[in-house]
Amino acid sequence: MGSAEGRTVLVLPSAASSLTTSSEFGPISGRSFETSFQRVHVVSFDGETYRAATPLDGPASRVVFDPVRRRFVGLLPSVRVELDGTADLDAIAVSLDAVRVTAFEGLGFAIVELPGTLHPADALRTLASLDNPPAASLRTRGPPIRWR
Repeated sequence: MGSAEGRTVLVLPSAASSLTTSSEFGPISGRSFETSFQRVHVVSFDGETYRAATPLDGPASRVVFDPVRRRFVGLLPSVRVELDGTADLDAIAVSLDAVRVTAFEGLGFAIVELPGTLHPADALRTLASLDNPPAASLRTRGPPIRWR
């Protein structure tokens, strides 16, 4: 499980993650398996079964299941870090081998862009292991914009 935009989500494995292939957290459970050309994710929640297929690797292979929206959502290659006065952005950038860190001091958070080889869920585990771990969360792709 992880947190994204204030919601709890089930993080599903990809080739670039160290996640297990089966997870169960209370009323939600998920499993993933590989075929010759894709990874299939199956999530059970509230008596319903949800399925999604992703590529075996690359950014599109990184997904979470959002139980509130009852759908699979892609992960962005970055994490959000809360700027509570104790967050050391330089130490965070070094620990994650960050591509870039953009701080939004007035809004109280920073976006840490990750290298392509680091899964965002693994980045959160790395941050949690720091001496002074910052509050951090996953970032997901938003719904498509519908232009009129």
